[in-house]
Amino acid sequence: MKKIKQLSLLQTKEKLNQRKTISHLVDLKTEAEKCRKVSKELEEITKRKNNENQEINTYAFQADRQLVQKLMEQREIISNRQEFLKQEQVAITKEISNSKAKTNILEKRKTIEKVKVLNKNESKLEDQYNQIIKR
Repeated sequence: MKKIKQLSLLQTKEKLNQRKTISHLVDLKTEAEKCRKVSKELEEITKRKNNENQEINTYAFQADRQLVQKLMEQREIISNRQEFLKQEQVAITKEISNSKAKTNILEKRKTIEKVKVLNKNESKLEDQYNQIIKR
């Protein structure tokens, strides 16, 4: 019985870790979605700035070019962040699948231990029954 309780506790612990990991995965997915939105907005702003064909003075032209350069840098940063988040999602997905496999193994061990305990109890009852019959 003691081993069954230990296995149950290990299984519960693994399920809690799995829930934490899943919530972390959800957080990563929402962050990746935010990055995609920001990236699209930066791309639209850059396109608008590049398509402006009005006459401007030199200072405004330089300011616009610097703004476009900063936007491009931000797009690259966002792109790197998205790649990192994808890699994290893959790693967390693997961790979740490992956790599920571990939970399944613990469940199998628990059922094996329950069968052993039941067999042991059954043999004890048979021995008691045989002793009663001998008397």
